Amino acid sequence: MKNVLITREKSQFEDVKSLFEKEGFNPIPFPTIKFEKIPLNNFNEKNYDYLIFTSKNAVKFFLKDAEIDKSKPVIAVGSKTADYLRKLGFSNIEIPDVFSAEGLKEYIDKNIDRFKGKKFGLIRALEGSNVLLNQSGKNYFVELTPVYKTSFNIPDNIEEVENLFSQKKIFAVVFSSPSTFNGFLNVFGYEKSMEFLKNVLVCVIGTTTEKSLKDKGFEVDILPDVFTFEEIVKLLKEKKP
Repeated sequence: MKNVLITREKSQFEDVKSLFEKEGFNPIPFPTIKFEKIPLNNFNEKNYDYLIFTSKNAVKFFLKDAEIDKSKPVIAVGSKTADYLRKLGFSNIEIPDVFSAEGLKEYIDKNIDRFKGKKFGLIRALEGSNVLLNQSGKNYFVELTPVYKTSFNIPDNIEEVENLFSQKKIFAVVFSSPSTFNGFLNVFGYEKSMEFLKNVLVCVIGTTTEKSLKDKGFEVDILPDVFTFEEIVKLLKEKKP
């Protein structure tokens, strides 16, 4: 079985494990980041016309502190986020065509007749793209509500993974965010990371993640048109001998 390193946060590994196993891959958890909850203070949904959830994780952290009307108009970045909201009973959900900050801005701009003058509550991690925030006050208003923050994590299996890299037994590495990539650099350092990644298929989810790698001189082998793990698995399967 081909080994695929998954660098996303530990609790999220189980969500994608079976996707890889079904196609004959051996997914290996290597969480280079961890999440820490940020308490919500004085949040009032009535202050916003729309709530934007950038991930399933943002929904989970948000609802630990907040109870909101599930008929509230929400924009979900990604089909997984939308599916999770539906399961929770949310009924008024919109999804941008492209699952990224840029895709979100494009979606709002394309529907500006409907969104002009509206106020959005952007619910996400403390870290993230400022693309939408930079537009606030022009045709619409965006206010950030951070519900968690991301920090580097030191995985338990560093020695094992380093040996697999040295023996060229890693087929691919998946980075689902710039933070996971920067966490990888934090674990191995720049030179060793460059050495390890030049001998594997480097997969990224999203153009922001792609840019993060390329800005530091790393090559990207796989970037799906739709920014999901399902698409990563499909593309990896095409590469598998």
